[in-house]
Amino acid sequence: MFNLRVLHVIGSIGVGGAEKHVLDLCLQQQALGLDVHVALPSVGELSAALTQHHIAYTITRAGGRWHPLALWSLRNAIKEVHPDIIHAHMLKSAAMVGRVNRNVKCVATAHNIVKHTNPFMHCQHVICVSEMVRDSLCQLGYPQQKSSVIHNAVETHEFSTNNRDAIRTKMGWQDSLVVSCVARLVPAKGQIYAIQALAKLITVVPNIKLVLIGDGDDRDKLTQLANELNVIGYIELLGARADVSDLLAATDIYLQPSVKEGFCISFLEAMATGLACVGTETGAIPNMLNDANGILIPPADVVAIVNAVLRLAQNQPLRNQYAQAAKITANTQFSPEKQAKDTMAVYQRVLG
Repeated sequence: MFNLRVLHVIGSIGVGGAEKHVLDLCLQQQALGLDVHVALPSVGELSAALTQHHIAYTITRAGGRWHPLALWSLRNAIKEVHPDIIHAHMLKSAAMVGRVNRNVKCVATAHNIVKHTNPFMHCQHVICVSEMVRDSLCQLGYPQQKSSVIHNAVETHEFSTNNRDAIRTKMGWQDSLVVSCVARLVPAKGQIYAIQALAKLITVVPNIKLVLIGDGDDRDKLTQLANELNVIGYIELLGARADVSDLLAATDIYLQPSVKEGFCISFLEAMATGLACVGTETGAIPNMLNDANGILIPPADVVAIVNAVLRLAQNQPLRNQYAQAAKITANTQFSPEKQAKDTMAVYQRVLG
């Protein structure tokens, strides 16, 4: 089984949650002795990371899921790599693999809430990154026995608070209570509620600073809201960053105000760093967080954000307690080794 050749197919080239998942899973599978290969539509951040880690990849033709040249290119990639199993990531890739391939068995990973099952109809199994994602899939009629939940994982050694003081000095945060959030600036991530909560928090915690890490279409909208609420001086919008682990190390409280999530790898990274975390009841966050290791709140609830942040801001021992417990949870329940083992079990089941 260790001679297994796996072709991962993904339709994007950045290094967001799904792309980071592919990279991490490839590294885990290499460590197990599998022969891994990735098909992606063009060079970019992901291909650079694959090269850095000596993971083979093939560039397929970019285009929509029914673009004839894109499908032709993917078909050729499958023939050239000659995999024992294909692992498609997200809807587009699953749909394209289903269209061009009938000979090689295929596993797909659903990284977000599923709204229609057609892309998965030719897959032998669908891995879901959270119970919520699996529920959305099965409620649409997909056979439950052909699906399972495997949570994402993080390389926990990459995250710590060892260089905290130096980074806080570099960023000018020495005297601030830093509340950070790593997410794309889009409505589903809920930063609007964090900014609304900030307008109330500054009256009680005047040294608070909300740090939003990530970019997206809502940047101007969020900046305008911050100006309207007179909190622009308490916010830093840092955009997409390559030093997220450093910025997390310099954080006091991590807030994920998402309205909708699939898994939320950034939340797990915050836990692995050893931060006191506040997260909403969506995606896999309730699987990561409980009363012993953080604060779980309803989505789109400004008052709940205010209360949770205040509770942590005013209680340093509680922050430390949650931070330590969160790190233990990340290290034990969401380890890369467990993810690799569980994924291999799915491959074995599919291959018979």
